[in-house]
Amino acid sequence: MKNRIRLTLALALLCVATMSTAAFASENAYMYLVQGVPGLDYSSSTDPQFPVDVLINDESCYARGLAFGTIDGPLTFTPGSYDVKISVANSLAPCSESPLVDSTVTLDGGKNVSAVFALDSSGAPTLQTFTNNFGAVTAGNARISFALAADSPAVQVILQNSSTQKLYTYSANPGTLLNEVLPAGNYTIEVNEGTTTLVASTSLTLSSQSVVMIFADGKESNSTISLQTKTVRNVI
Repeated sequence: MKNRIRLTLALALLCVATMSTAAFASENAYMYLVQGVPGLDYSSSTDPQFPVDVLINDESCYARGLAFGTIDGPLTFTPGSYDVKISVANSLAPCSESPLVDSTVTLDGGKNVSAVFALDSSGAPTLQTFTNNFGAVTAGNARISFALAADSPAVQVILQNSSTQKLYTYSANPGTLLNEVLPAGNYTIEVNEGTTTLVASTSLTLSSQSVVMIFADGKESNSTISLQTKTVRNVI
């Protein structure tokens, strides 16, 4: 009888260990898709909304008609490397046009990334990836996650709390992600390059225990830099 009990316990522990390993191996990865190219930055004759289709691994047309300024997702994936093709939208045959961008994105289990369709310094379409920080945010605070995906030099990001008037000033380099925790509340945000204002002061709400994703896109030389935002709540 004792031997049977020991055998049953051993089998149970083995099953638990196997299930835990399988669950860890299959932990999901997540990706946001961001259309950060104003059409007139691409060419003078392009639709300003510049809708695009996004094809994953030549199989799944994940996004159709993704317009400028759209933040889509998060999409859920099993961990691995994925081929991402971005093409001009075709409403009759989605994802059928020749790709403007053909890039590989590696998604690790438990990770969350943003893939931003943007223009490089030569004006060519590219895909920039940023690893998002969704670590817990304490009550009364919020995290800003500022990605400089624009074709521009390093910038200054200035936030001002509308109640206290306190200023928070940060530097951001091209292609980098700035993560900062601030008291929750109403703010204004502006983006400058030296003495030049790239994005004029605009309102921004930071809710308690949220992450506010901010993507700066466009081209400095065309004076088209703008901010796209998405708030993710209950980051606890």
